[in-house]
Amino acid sequence: MEQYEAYQPPQKKGFYLDPRTKVLFMAFITTLMFFVYENLAMDAAVAIIPLTLLLINRQVRTALIYGGLFALAVVAKLTQGMYVLPSVLNMISVLLVAMVIRLFPIFMLGYYIIESTSTDEFVAAMEKWHVPEAFIIPITVVIRFIPTLGEESAAITDAMRMREIQFGTKKFWQNPTALLEYRVIPLMMSVVKIGDELSAAALTRGLGGLKHRTSIAAIGFTAYDLIIALLSVGLLVWSFL
Repeated sequence: MEQYEAYQPPQKKGFYLDPRTKVLFMAFITTLMFFVYENLAMDAAVAIIPLTLLLINRQVRTALIYGGLFALAVVAKLTQGMYVLPSVLNMISVLLVAMVIRLFPIFMLGYYIIESTSTDEFVAAMEKWHVPEAFIIPITVVIRFIPTLGEESAAITDAMRMREIQFGTKKFWQNPTALLEYRVIPLMMSVVKIGDELSAAALTRGLGGLKHRTSIAAIGFTAYDLIIALLSVGLLVWSFL
């Protein structure tokens, strides 16, 4: 009889983080940013980590946008005492600056996790943690839903641009509500379609079945996961100083 060798999943090359490391690090950063007393130096150090991860993952445009806005917020924070604003504007400015400094590192890390983690890897990692499928399936659908929705939104934007339905164009001034109509209705239809397709894909992949689902996703801890763990320990020690 002809012998068949067991399939060996391809080994990860280059920089790779285990999905479990990403989830734990996300929980750690979120806790650190919300429950540790405000420390601008620590906030900047925390922001550098997801910014570096985005650059490593070749998400340069996103890293520049988030990083630039965070840098502007830091500059605004450092120069708040150098100028006087009306009370209402000052309150809004302080609130926006605090929100950007506290929330943007979390947003950057969340975006990195969604873009760098495949569905198979996430499901395999959660199954190793013996997480119930009632939790795995919705989170998996969300992970796939967000990038797909972004692609659909970009396609709608291109279609509107071709029909010259944009802010400031002649068609916009003739019917300003058309901008909202041509954006929202196709997007709602896309949301329904994407939900149905992802549900069918989940059933096809065996999620929610009665038998245990196997996976060929190659996951495992590497030296890069150790680096993230050491950084977490360092930030935790710093927070108590």
